[in-house]
Amino acid sequence: MMCLFRKKNMTVQGSYSSYILLNSGTFEMSTRYVIVRLASVITGTSKMWVRERMAEKSAGIFFDPACKEMDSKKQVLNDKVEKVEDVSQNLTLISIAVAISIVIFTAVFIYLKFFRKTVDTVLICGLSDSGKTCIFSKVAKKNSKPVTYTSLQENVMELNVKGNNLKVFFLLSSQVDETFAFAIRATRERSTLRGILFVVDSASFSKRARDVAEFLYDVALESAKMIPIMIACNKQDLDLAKTDLVIRTTLEKEFTLINKSRSSALAGTDGSDSKRTTLTDSGEQFTWNQLPKPVEFVSCTASDDTGEGIEIVRKWIIQ
Repeated sequence: MMCLFRKKNMTVQGSYSSYILLNSGTFEMSTRYVIVRLASVITGTSKMWVRERMAEKSAGIFFDPACKEMDSKKQVLNDKVEKVEDVSQNLTLISIAVAISIVIFTAVFIYLKFFRKTVDTVLICGLSDSGKTCIFSKVAKKNSKPVTYTSLQENVMELNVKGNNLKVFFLLSSQVDETFAFAIRATRERSTLRGILFVVDSASFSKRARDVAEFLYDVALESAKMIPIMIACNKQDLDLAKTDLVIRTTLEKEFTLINKSRSSALAGTDGSDSKRTTLTDSGEQFTWNQLPKPVEFVSCTASDDTGEGIEIVRKWIIQ
């Protein structure tokens, strides 16, 4: 006959009882397994399992039933800690990336500001058919004899003057968009613009004086009045050509009228002066000396073999 013998033991997590299978006649241990019951002192629950008799007494005790919830909460807490660590690591990487970007940006800015060789720019502009292409060709090559047509695109030339790079280009102009085109070009090149060569057709100046004055006025205004200007009075070899002195005086009178008309138009809108649209005060006679930068006039003929006055223009460009 077999019977169970109960042996009570105490553990940290609670108490458990071992039920040992014995022979009733001899009370000898004849079985290999024992039945163990674990009772929790926390919740009062119990758990039973079978283990080998010769095994450790704690064999089979996987956890206290009350510890399951505690382990679950611990796992949740560990997950939160890992997420915080991940966020902290990401913030650290972002901070490092931002710092590196700032260093690179600063280095590039310093290089562009202080070490890169800047390319100075000279702009050749004027009304159509004034001789810009011919003057451009003569400046590029002194003895050239260009056969020119109405230009369909900008001409650009790069020169090396005393070790410094110089870019000379003339602006494509038409009767419709010449002032607008100059405003766009002036905005793009203003930081390197060192001079403006304005070409005038001296032979047709009497008929186009107002148009010439309007365009030249905008050239001076868009360049912030801080860029030196040379006015090349071209085609002096023609019979109807006006001298540079006549052109100078006529343009002064036209500028005075433009000052007054633009001031009146501005006052007639809302009276604001948020953006100045006149070179000088409208109440006084305009003179070239009122501009902060000098304006030079030169008579020239770019189409003939002598190229009268072109050498003066060339020296002014590369000075």
